[in-house]
Amino acid sequence: MNRPVPMSKTQFLAVLDDIRAHVADDDSWEGSLQYTIPEEPGDGVDFDVVAGYRIGNSLGQGGFRLIAGDPVDTTPKDPS
Repeated sequence: MNRPVPMSKTQFLAVLDDIRAHVADDDSWEGSLQYTIPEEPGDGVDFDVVAGYRIGNSLGQGGFRLIAGDPVDTTPKDPS
């Protein structure tokens, strides 16, 4: 599981604009977006965002844009 990326409102709107532009151009055929408002927003952080969406599909195989922090370590901890 990936950690969300803290973003300002301006940064988050830029991500939404990018996704919308690719979809409008029939260039992104699948993806996901998850965002939340932190319990205690501050220091310019208005949203926590995790997103992944395909881009460049109208040109061929395309690629994948991932917006996420380092994965969360889900390894079981030794109780001793």
